[in-house]
Amino acid sequence: MEFLVEDLYNLLVGRTSTAIGRRLLRNFRAHGLDISQEQWAVLVELWREDGQIQQELAVKTYKDKPSITRLIDKLEAQGLVERRADETDRRIKRIFLTEKGKALEKDAMDMAQKTLNEAISGIEAEKILICREVLYRVYKNLAQDE
Repeated sequence: MEFLVEDLYNLLVGRTSTAIGRRLLRNFRAHGLDISQEQWAVLVELWREDGQIQQELAVKTYKDKPSITRLIDKLEAQGLVERRADETDRRIKRIFLTEKGKALEKDAMDMAQKTLNEAISGIEAEKILICREVLYRVYKNLAQDE
């Protein structure tokens, strides 16, 4: 099957991702949250499991080592996370949420939900489920080699 360039899924998915990211940032700002989409992704992983090592966060957020280091540096400068030495291996640094970082969870997740609701407004639930299933299968097809 042939596709025109503008019909390629990767372009459409990329544009959609960018649009959602921009809306998420706008919603964060409107609600007084000074975090980026990339910082939010790191925070989500820490809200799920606090005290992860930097490499785990890099893998889970699809960031390379320099990128995750910069993100954590920014989060640390904002007082949202802190680095602590691992209890069994002091060479390893674990990333922990501060109280300020923990307190951000509800508002940030509410804004993420608001953004998602805006993105899927007017789309039938059945179509959303089909789209999610197709995108997940595409991802699994490509991610199995990584």
